[in-house]
Amino acid sequence: MSNINEWMEEHQGQVNALGHLAAINQRNRQIEQQKDQAAALRAQTAVLEKQSRIEQDRARIEQQRLDIEVQRLAAEDADREMRRQQAEQVRELRNLMAEASVSLKRLRRARLA
Repeated sequence: MSNINEWMEEHQGQVNALGHLAAINQRNRQIEQQKDQAAALRAQTAVLEKQSRIEQDRARIEQQRLDIEVQRLAAEDADREMRRQQAEQVRELRNLMAEASVSLKRLRRARLA
């Protein structure tokens, strides 16, 4: 046992240096792992940002589609209303023409009588 103690005392500086080198080596490995993790996080962030931009583009396109559909429905409603008004005007014109025809017939009868 004393031989081991003597050996340790004689080589204490070398043992300490080896311990420090091992600690430095371990710290360097940790730093490399952290760098690798940071790179992986940057890559993942880039992918997520790209997905976010894609989703924003999709949402914008869907909003444009919705706006177009709303405009189409409004145009259809306006077209229906215009056709309804035209039909009403045609009915009014026919009634007016019928009344005018009756009035002309009465006028002719009145002249002939």
